[in-house]
Amino acid sequence: MNAPSSPSSVASDVPLVLVLLPVYNGASYLAEQVDSILRQEGVHALILCRDDGSTDESVRVLDDLRTRWPGRIEPVTDGLGNLGASGNFSRLMHLALDFTAPEPWHGPVRYVALSDQDDRWHADKLRSCMDALRRLEQDRPGRPALVHSDLRVIADDGREIAPSMARYQGLQVNRPSLAAQALSNTLTGCTSLMNRELLAMGLPVPPEAIMHDWWLSLVASALGSRTYLDRALIDYRQHERNAIGAKAKDDNPREKRLLKRLAGFFDQRHRQIFGLNARQAGAFLRRYRSRLSLGQTMTLRCVQLLAWPIPPMQRSIFLILRRL
Repeated sequence: MNAPSSPSSVASDVPLVLVLLPVYNGASYLAEQVDSILRQEGVHALILCRDDGSTDESVRVLDDLRTRWPGRIEPVTDGLGNLGASGNFSRLMHLALDFTAPEPWHGPVRYVALSDQDDRWHADKLRSCMDALRRLEQDRPGRPALVHSDLRVIADDGREIAPSMARYQGLQVNRPSLAAQALSNTLTGCTSLMNRELLAMGLPVPPEAIMHDWWLSLVASALGSRTYLDRALIDYRQHERNAIGAKAKDDNPREKRLLKRLAGFFDQRHRQIFGLNARQAGAFLRRYRSRLSLGQTMTLRCVQLLAWPIPPMQRSIFLILRRL
């Protein structure tokens, strides 16, 4: 096993990535995840972590990991208490903008990745994302850029549940339009790598945002660029403590799906998510209206119409937006 390298011993032409790792009662998996992050190939990773008030051994595990990886893990102690999953990520993202890279890079951090505490990264995860991100930056320099990938779903003990989360859940990850992203979050935040421009433009994440990664996905889709890598670069651990988790798609026969779709026009169970979609779109419009094209503005105004409490109207608007 190679000895851990300190930042100062790495060549300056090796890309530096700041990995944001929120921690909450993750002692069971932290060591495996941190090791997989800090052993990435072709990229030098530093971890900025914040414990959100764990009641297990997470803090002790983090202390042990800092000893094992000197100079590679920076803990945050701010006295803010429990902020929740999205709030913890948001706090770390704000701190990332002010984080100064050590020698030999100096200056602000250029690239930021989001991480969960209980996954396992493949050795080429960051390098693959970095190659794709730099291509986006070459095409649109100075603009927000985001790369995300597929995941392999594993059980608590490491057994494979599905080789592809996108196919397991039936996600339409290759629909990059603003309308598609406003309706459904196809970004799994723990796979993402972004540039500084995306963080600077996307923060602060407003209270109307459904999730922090969904908000960043909207910013990249509307005001920058994003790409999806159709490769599993992370082992996503599925267990009972997942904040969201992976759910298998509905494989009902076509006839049952048609009946379900017809019933959906009068189904009020989607009212809550449609309302959240509309609320998030309104917040996006208020912040970025001057930067949006006429078509983007009209799309988001249509998403706002999902707030109308009439199920057939909501469903009709939803289906129209899905085709954009």
